Amino acid sequence: MSPSKVSTLDFEKFYNTVNGQQRGSKNIHHGVNPATGQELWDVPIGTSQDLDDAVAAAQKAFPAWRDTPIEKRKEYLMKFVDLFQAHADDFTTLLCKESGKPRKFAAMEIGGVAGFTQYHCSLEIPEEKFDDDEKTVYTEYTPLGVCAGIIPWNFPLILSVGKIAPALLTGNAMIIKPSPFTPYTGLKLVELMQQIFPPGLIQAVGGNNELGADMTKHAGIAKISFTGSIATGKKVMEASASTLKRVTLELGGNDASIILPDVDVKKVAPEVVQGAFQNSGQVCVATKRIYIHESIYTEFLQEMVNFTKSIKVGAPDDGDNMLGPIQNSMQYEKVKGFFADSKAKGYKFAVGEPDVAASKGFFIQPTIIDNPPNDSRIVAEEPFGPIVPTQPWSDLDEVIARANDTVTGLGACVWGKDVEKASKVARRLEAGSVFVNSWEKPTPQAIFGGHKESGIGGEWGKTGLLAFMNAHVIHVYKN
Repeated sequence: MSPSKVSTLDFEKFYNTVNGQQRGSKNIHHGVNPATGQELWDVPIGTSQDLDDAVAAAQKAFPAWRDTPIEKRKEYLMKFVDLFQAHADDFTTLLCKESGKPRKFAAMEIGGVAGFTQYHCSLEIPEEKFDDDEKTVYTEYTPLGVCAGIIPWNFPLILSVGKIAPALLTGNAMIIKPSPFTPYTGLKLVELMQQIFPPGLIQAVGGNNELGADMTKHAGIAKISFTGSIATGKKVMEASASTLKRVTLELGGNDASIILPDVDVKKVAPEVVQGAFQNSGQVCVATKRIYIHESIYTEFLQEMVNFTKSIKVGAPDDGDNMLGPIQNSMQYEKVKGFFADSKAKGYKFAVGEPDVAASKGFFIQPTIIDNPPNDSRIVAEEPFGPIVPTQPWSDLDEVIARANDTVTGLGACVWGKDVEKASKVARRLEAGSVFVNSWEKPTPQAIFGGHKESGIGGEWGKTGLLAFMNAHVIHVYKN
């Protein structure tokens, strides 16, 4: 699509999208620009009637889409990629305003929309065939029907597309509920998709927690894909049980990084810091606990401190910032609680100040706590902000046990020059995604999900397609 033919999209007016139509509401709310504390544009709060209408429209759109050949579905998705890329700059600016991300990192998320969609368009739906003298058994996979995605605020676009692309590819209809903290990019994404897809196939109904609860109980929705907190994930699972909905839950983590004694300290320490503080620590797989071998502990921590001091924190367009603000006031107050607790308990701040400086926006300087006890809040809980503990270790079996001593298991990292040894350690860590010699960088080419209370099931990758499908086994007996 040439720029002269780019469709017009008003990036200052926002609607829910139901059956291809823009829909307002008499009740409105708004996001807040976390870099300035200023209110952003009004958005409608969807009602249970809006949801009922969206489900009815999705049920009507589903059969024709299910029966559309997969190659044709891919054509639609690739047309969407072209259309989206024509609006990439506007989406980047909008994401900066609603999330506070530095522009270059917002642009990376925008780029991921095309990347995720294109990757899914390279996949085929798996099938198997078994033959013996008596019969042929075909294992095929069919779409579930109407799916719903409940989206978090930390990566509002990539985590929308990470649900929409596989759902549509596999023949489902999809309704998303953007986070009320970051409603804008998700609503605008779905509004744009109406120019490509049939009415009712991809819809957005934003609102409050009650709307999310309505989704989990709605008899017309076959599957909920939820990304968010463990506490809310448990409520989603409980409510979905009433209709035996399929659920995929991608929840919180308390990701450990184990630093083996043979690492190149000067090279690895800054990368470990980036893993902890990426997106201001607001990443479900950010490094949350750092275990450094005692023989290099002092040197490694010092290199981490040196790099942390060089990190610039500021508004999206204030020069070459690595970190923006915490996305919302609720999370800002929660993160400040970890600072207050660490100060009250007398823990050592290797870098960063115990008292968070007041500012217009929700800014927090990245902070490292040096060797707090195992039962401290900063070790045992997930802050979801730019504060991380380090601890020394001496015995490998003991540190692996320490890393695994948590109810969560989303991501983990192992760093070491001996890749074979590091990989052996990685295989002993109870987490859905373990990274050897890299900080946590999930990729659409591999399924992403958690162990233990970090979630149920997973999405992305070829295996992830099956999260949106039912196995359908046809047993054909020979005459």
